[in-house]
Amino acid sequence: MSDALPVVIGIDGGGTYSFGVAVDPSGQALATAKAGSLNFFGTSLQEARRSLTQLVHSLETALPLGNQLRYTVIGSAALFSEATPREKEMLCRGIVPLETTRLVSDVMTAYHAAGLGKPGVLIVGGTGSSFLARNERGEFAQVGAWGHLLGDEGGAYWIGRECIRAAIAASEGTGPATCLLGVVLRWFDVKSLTDIVPIIYSPKYSKDRFAALAGFAAQQAEPSDPVWLRICENAGRELARQAVAAARLVDLRIRPVPIWLNGSVVRHNAVVRESLFRAMQEDLNVQDQPMLLAPLLGAAALALNAAGFDVGPEVVTRLATSYAAAGTASSALPTSGVGTAATPTAPEPN
Repeated sequence: MSDALPVVIGIDGGGTYSFGVAVDPSGQALATAKAGSLNFFGTSLQEARRSLTQLVHSLETALPLGNQLRYTVIGSAALFSEATPREKEMLCRGIVPLETTRLVSDVMTAYHAAGLGKPGVLIVGGTGSSFLARNERGEFAQVGAWGHLLGDEGGAYWIGRECIRAAIAASEGTGPATCLLGVVLRWFDVKSLTDIVPIIYSPKYSKDRFAALAGFAAQQAEPSDPVWLRICENAGRELARQAVAAARLVDLRIRPVPIWLNGSVVRHNAVVRESLFRAMQEDLNVQDQPMLLAPLLGAAALALNAAGFDVGPEVVTRLATSYAAAGTASSALPTSGVGTAATPTAPEPN
């Protein structure tokens, strides 16, 4: 047993897919895996447990013989913060050892990936939107993550819905003319806007399809269309409003405030991103900073810490490079993103 190779597992349990990685104390990614959702509120607990079982089994099967699992950290889209003992038992019992497993919000693992826990604000703008701030005393505050029915302002679902509402207003004469009417018709492949109603209200039409519409609009909308630009600028302001609220909840005093962006809307839609920082600068002195690691690797780094291993610069570099190599070998693995949607870069306004 003394010759056993110690390994830890990090898992990013999203609302649609989940990804896992097994790493050794040096930060070398030894195995990767992909499965379904771990959001046991958005899907059934049985399905979430099945996905977790698949992830862990795939990782263990791919590992070299003679390894010893020291710790597992799971980030789940179902949570706002740390799981209760009951929640952890419900999801993890019989799959990974409870005493060496930590179950937290996927936003918390993404935050650790951003700056290894240093003070600042993480803004997640993908399919939905969520925000996590940490102050100099190590206190956290989360804003958002209420889902598409209760919140997610500024995310891709919100943008897609606003595009449809703008198209309806244009068709009924209750709003200005916009190229988004044609964009929506092409997206749904219909001739009349009323034909989208049975499609949207079908039980099979998921929120991810709304989010994908935001990406299609970013490709197809006229760059100078005022309605499209207003939607993107409003999305940026909505994101800024919530990010500032998170910073204030923890009385974050560091200046400039480090801001990390995760999710395809904030990373790739230039109009949204510029509006976001412009609005934030009205209240706070902020500075855009790159994320150190992909969110999945934040879970792995937390697992290494929990197992008693130091996560220094060399380990961080090896985590990033070895996982990037694994991602190159398997296109199914993400390099970034929590709850992200396929939202291409928006055209710059004229």
